[in-house]
Amino acid sequence: MNLKDLSTGLEQEVFRAFKRPLNSERMYGFGYYQCNLNYLDDEMKRTLPPSDCRRRPDQRLLEQGEHEKAADAKHRLEEKQRAVRKQREKEGINYKCKYFDSVFD
Repeated sequence: MNLKDLSTGLEQEVFRAFKRPLNSERMYGFGYYQCNLNYLDDEMKRTLPPSDCRRRPDQRLLEQGEHEKAADAKHRLEEKQRAVRKQREKEGINYKCKYFDSVFD
């Protein structure tokens, strides 16, 4: 992207987009940086909590371009969450956040 000084007519480059990886259209047009945000190496797998979003199978499938499998995995996860909530309600268990306080503003 260039900006042009209207009084002098000189143009100056102020922004240049990074090159995209091959097949970036399959990855939502993400660049190298965005594609690596969800990268999960062996050390991270060992130390990240089970609740970390990078462990979600639906997200992994999406990144691999498996959209239908990702949708199925997400649906299974949501159904599991609904079943757990119903079971808690049935047993009269009040859900309490483990790491945060529930506060109404």
